[in-house]
Amino acid sequence: MAALLQNQRRQEAAQSTIVACIIVGLLCLVLWLIAIFQPLKEDNTIITYQPPDKKEDPPPSRPDLAKGTKPKPASSSSARARVIAAALTAPVAVPIPDNPDPTGPFGIDDDFNAGFGAGDGDGDGGGGSSFFGTARPGKRAVYIVDFSLSMTSDVINGGTRIAALKKELIRSINSLDPKMNFTVIFFSHHAWTVDAPGDSPAADGWNGLGNTPVVNWYPATPRIKEEFLGKLQRMNPDGNTQWYPPLRMAFSMRPAPDTIYLLSDGEPRDYDQVLNEIDEMNPNKVPVDTIAFELPGTPARYMMDIAKATGGRFTLVYKGKRLSGSSAEELTSSKFDG
Repeated sequence: MAALLQNQRRQEAAQSTIVACIIVGLLCLVLWLIAIFQPLKEDNTIITYQPPDKKEDPPPSRPDLAKGTKPKPASSSSARARVIAAALTAPVAVPIPDNPDPTGPFGIDDDFNAGFGAGDGDGDGGGGSSFFGTARPGKRAVYIVDFSLSMTSDVINGGTRIAALKKELIRSINSLDPKMNFTVIFFSHHAWTVDAPGDSPAADGWNGLGNTPVVNWYPATPRIKEEFLGKLQRMNPDGNTQWYPPLRMAFSMRPAPDTIYLLSDGEPRDYDQVLNEIDEMNPNKVPVDTIAFELPGTPARYMMDIAKATGGRFTLVYKGKRLSGSSAEELTSSKFDG
């Protein structure tokens, strides 16, 4: 995967260099032509003769014919002249701000089994992403997804949590515009990326100690998507739940993400550390949209706290239904624990 990414970057750099050389060559040609033809232009001096003013006899007095008449309306030609004058370019350009719609349609219905992923998502054709119904604008999206052992649990409408996650993740990544960049950070008790060796790399992932590993951005081209999603399909859940390592890795990315999605189905062992250090970890104030997956109560409240602390949105997937707003908050009470 890394070799493919490196090869693509070299191709893009070569293409950029060629285009830049062509543009510079054209500019030099235009400047050369201007320098050659400018001296050939001559200013012609026009000499005119004005005869002396001839005195005329004053006109005989006559009645004022304009009295009592209505003013004649301006002709259509004069109106056209005013329109043309108004269309002239002003000396000062006034920029028109963009007005993106961050709450555009995300194309899913309320039933989970019918599919988060029935629609195309906000990422189709124009910079943006959607994940389990949460749509965001932007050019760089990070998916932080739970690959702990609890994700092998069954869901109410059949299948497993991990199968449902993979289905929605594949849909979301496939809908990204090719001009976007993305990455996926997997986590259980450690955190890792698709570049990690093997199909179950949880044991060799980062545990949150020492230097933060470098996480690559991947262009959302068809070729990268195909290889990326192939590795995703082969990856298996393992271990328990920690949020600090994957969040630290995502916040350390350069350039910074526009959007971070965090999905988890468990209660992390390091929640207090995450909440205490979230501001220090997130200097760029990237919103974290959290998805509590089939687990209401205290774990869902923790996910809601992370969303509120970062300016993100909280979503709860429960019994196959996607809930948000007050409907989701009602299920974060500790009375739903265990």
